Amino acid sequence: MFDVGGGELMLIILAVLILFGPKKLPEFAKMIKRGVNEMKNAQRQFSEQVTEITREVQKPVNNIKNTIENEVKDQPKQVIKEDFVNKN
Repeated sequence: MFDVGGGELMLIILAVLILFGPKKLPEFAKMIKRGVNEMKNAQRQFSEQVTEITREVQKPVNNIKNTIENEVKDQPKQVIKEDFVNKN
């Protein structure tokens, strides 16, 4: 997601230590962890909702598809039958 190298990571950690001090660092880490976990949960819920909507939309599409396929399968039989009846 982020392209952070080793040197950049060390610079970020140093900046956090200077800004918040060593005593606040565990609290800051917990806060970051909670934020990341909340983002993961939100992403998971979003994916589940998109999947559910896709399933709901797919049902009528499949019904229409099956109806068309059945009509196409039956059509040649009717044409052959009508042609046979018309010739005799």
